[in-house]
Amino acid sequence: MGFNIDSSKFRYSLAVATGTVTSFILRKIFRSSASALPGKVAMAIYPEILKLVNQRCHKKIIITGTNGKTTTNNLLNFIFRREFSSVLSNLRGANMPQGLVSAFLHDRKKEYDWGIFEVDEGSFRRVTRDIKPDYVLVTNFFRDQLDRYGEIEKAFQDIFEALKPLKTTLILNADDPLVSDFKKLNKKNIYYGVAHNQYSTDEQAIVESRLCPSCSSYLEYDYYNYGQLGSYKCPDCGFKNPDYDYTITQIDYRDYVYHFKFKTKDHNSHDIAFPYEGIFNAYNCCAALSTSHEIGLPMKKVAHLVGEFEYHLGRMENFQFPDKVVKIALVKNPIGLTETISSISLDERDKSMLFVLNDNPADGTDVSWIWDAELEKISNVKNLNKIFCAGRRAEDIALRLKYAGVPVGLIELDNDMDQAIGKVLEEEVEIIYLLPTYTAVFQARELVLARLEGSGKKMSHFREYLKNLKIP
Repeated sequence: MGFNIDSSKFRYSLAVATGTVTSFILRKIFRSSASALPGKVAMAIYPEILKLVNQRCHKKIIITGTNGKTTTNNLLNFIFRREFSSVLSNLRGANMPQGLVSAFLHDRKKEYDWGIFEVDEGSFRRVTRDIKPDYVLVTNFFRDQLDRYGEIEKAFQDIFEALKPLKTTLILNADDPLVSDFKKLNKKNIYYGVAHNQYSTDEQAIVESRLCPSCSSYLEYDYYNYGQLGSYKCPDCGFKNPDYDYTITQIDYRDYVYHFKFKTKDHNSHDIAFPYEGIFNAYNCCAALSTSHEIGLPMKKVAHLVGEFEYHLGRMENFQFPDKVVKIALVKNPIGLTETISSISLDERDKSMLFVLNDNPADGTDVSWIWDAELEKISNVKNLNKIFCAGRRAEDIALRLKYAGVPVGLIELDNDMDQAIGKVLEEEVEIIYLLPTYTAVFQARELVLARLEGSGKKMSHFREYLKNLKIP
């Protein structure tokens, strides 16, 4: 199927063995997730390995876009793994080619019913060169890591060009003008969206794409859900939201759970309860539900599974301490941070917050995006006791908070994340919100878990390993 695996059997076997050993070392010695490096090593030895993954998956779904990829991917996997015997996926957010290969090395089988992969916008062209998806789900386009991606129009164009030769069904967010513009590819298009609801607004401060993708005139909006997602129309050429095949309606937030109606294209309606905050999660749910319906899964069961879904990767993830809840929410771009603050403002419990801002390559070395986020919305957060700032760029986020109008006496600076987590956990409040950027999220989880398990001090895993070996 495009290449002869027999002629490269040795390189494949060597790639698998080397990648597996790399994974073992990272997991057992360094306590790493081993979500990318093993795949990178394997691809260096056997560059065709993604083509093999393509062959072994009977059906494939690729999820791409800026926000919501990891949540949608994990939610779809949670649903599919209860309906199919074998599903391959990169569930830990490593969404470049090496991340997909690492997922294969960790769960190697001769065949899979489904391959479900989230793919970084900048890697979409490379991945789809080898993996030919039956479905491509596109979430949204927001500014994210401008030093890597450039402006959002570039990410759109890269994916647009990569989609041209593919024979695939597109599952598109109809509420994002750029995403809905993929309709001009003339493929089979399925549209999902979130209807006007009590959290919709007439104005939005951060709108990433104000221009019509068709004629470059300014779009007019009837309402916004978040960012540029909402009901739009071009007054000059008539470009507007496509008609929904699937819709979320009647959103209500009570007892820290979102409740909404999900309407399918056959006009049936299902009650959905999703235990994670944020209007953005309504879109993630709608994407996963729409995909499930498209492949013919029983929606009554799917709706029930959505309510049982638990997330373990720092996307509004809860940790129950004896005296408080700790919630970790990844923040990585202006829209995501703004919407997270909006979600927190619905929580009336006594609370403290911890921002962890890093500028490592995977975060994006340019942290100016924090000035585009509406941190002024922190004034809407109720019963806020203190805000801690940590990470490589702790001073930057502290300064941004000051200019957002947060009283200086409310801000505490501590570059060391371990120490900062220790301090915020001592706060006499009902809930702690930890808001780390990408490279801090997994470390933050480990530090929280260590304290949850009763470990007061946490020596580095590598030093522990050396100590156990009794190296002088």
